[in-house]
Amino acid sequence: MKIGIILHSQTGHTLQVGERIQEKLLAQGKDVELIRIKTLGDVEKMGHPISLDHMPEVDAFDGLILGGWVQAFGLYPGMVMYLGQLPSLKDKHITCFLTQHFPYKWMGGNAALSKMKKTIATKGGVVHASGIVNWSRKKTLETQIETVADLISKSYISR
Repeated sequence: MKIGIILHSQTGHTLQVGERIQEKLLAQGKDVELIRIKTLGDVEKMGHPISLDHMPEVDAFDGLILGGWVQAFGLYPGMVMYLGQLPSLKDKHITCFLTQHFPYKWMGGNAALSKMKKTIATKGGVVHASGIVNWSRKKTLETQIETVADLISKSYISR
């Protein structure tokens, strides 16, 4: 099984979680490729036109791990843009995760994750595992990252 970890990370937080997931999958003997999407333009200005540096293809992957971040209580528009251009995700093993600054999942994380799952469903995909890491909870940050990485990597054990 070839697994693609495709993520959008502006500050490196989402990338850090993706790298932890990649480490766990490599330890399982999986063939894993991590691809980072970056935004071109000013991400700080809400409503400002943005574009992505590239739109990774997913056809070569049997499994997909999609990672993004929460902005203004919702899914970052760059990830919305990327998910919208994806082809059919039918028959792919899909998982996803988000990072957010606010300390509680209900402060945008849950809504953003719901948006990801609904968009994936419109492409024929089913999300088998997902998680959110709340970056401002410094005391539990490492535990959160480990928990999300374990949850997602374990969903690929029997694949």
